[in-house]
Amino acid sequence: MRRAVVIVAVACGAAAVLAVATMWPERRPLGVDDVPRGTPERGVGEEGPASSGLGAGLTPEQERELERIATLGYVAGVAPVPERTGVVQHTPGSAYDGYTLYTCAEGAQAYLMDMDGTVVFEWSLPGADYWARARLLRGGDLLVITCDPYRMMRLNSRSELLWRYGKPAHHDFHVLPNGIICVLVRDAVQRQDVHEGNVILDDVIALLDPAGNELARVSILDAFTNSEMYSEWLAEVGLPDGPDVLHTNSVQMIETEEGLRALLSIRAIDTVAMLDMRKRHIVWARSGPWRKQHEARMTNGNLLVFDNLGAGDRSRVLEFAQWDGDPVWTYMDDEFYTKGAGAQQRLPNGNTLVTESEDGRVLEVTPGGAIVWEYINPRTTEGDGDAVLGIMRAERIGRDRPLDWAEWLGG
Repeated sequence: MRRAVVIVAVACGAAAVLAVATMWPERRPLGVDDVPRGTPERGVGEEGPASSGLGAGLTPEQERELERIATLGYVAGVAPVPERTGVVQHTPGSAYDGYTLYTCAEGAQAYLMDMDGTVVFEWSLPGADYWARARLLRGGDLLVITCDPYRMMRLNSRSELLWRYGKPAHHDFHVLPNGIICVLVRDAVQRQDVHEGNVILDDVIALLDPAGNELARVSILDAFTNSEMYSEWLAEVGLPDGPDVLHTNSVQMIETEEGLRALLSIRAIDTVAMLDMRKRHIVWARSGPWRKQHEARMTNGNLLVFDNLGAGDRSRVLEFAQWDGDPVWTYMDDEFYTKGAGAQQRLPNGNTLVTESEDGRVLEVTPGGAIVWEYINPRTTEGDGDAVLGIMRAERIGRDRPLDWAEWLGG
């Protein structure tokens, strides 16, 4: 039996309200001027077999090593198979009703299941080890980031390929209201100010049009060095040894009065940061109390972070009302732990959907910490020592989402 332990603190008083208001600028309508200008590249199509797309001027050995790092997977199966799998807990009326879209740590497919755990639809296309992230668009199209190789592609509801972006996209992406896709990409670069000019991986935010053509790109490493304050801060934090100096694993675009900004989770340096897309520099950054975190998300004016290793032998979800303050809400339970991956989604009813990736577990918790829906992946590894296959990310899709493309739902 899992026992939930929730730590809740409340930010009180006018000072806290003022801090929140000054921290998060108000939103405004998105305009074309918010898209940063740069040298666009055509992104549709595959790279040739001899090129990883990571950078020019590299030896074949360097390209193979950097491609290996760029396509490192997370968990194929860690937790032993429990007696019960599938939906093991469901409290109707308390859980947010809808469908759950998720990708598995093995297999090039995404599943859409109902609240009882029945898979009602599936997208699949061979060509990768597994899919790291999938997001459902109107009309049944699916945007996907694949693993080994890391690429982005768009499928229709019949799993037919519409386009494939040929650069090494990884981990996460965000779709703007005007259809522009902001996706994390890796570039191999050499900089004398980083690791004495050795080849490193720089994470880049690439902007694609709805057809997969690259419009512009913004270097995250350059965004730090373009800001005097955060260039010095980055030097104090220190980049890790080896080529994977950032390992950015989430991106969310925020529309503010100052323009379009990107909220980033940068795992290698335990950092959450905000990048101004127009000015191409970091406007704030913070390390801790999380470690090796994932899925930094702004929701209802607050910041949510999936903290993998900041609490020792347990993982947790943290919520902040101001970026330099203490958590106003924390979720963890006695068995909640995933060293890699992990995600959370704040639902319209105030509950939070949490993906515990390594255990292949997805749970919905109330603000008070009660588990009202829980799913254990029934898919397992094969052979001796069977284990539950990890779930990379899960997303709840409400009943109000138009699914008229899906005749299988029976109207």
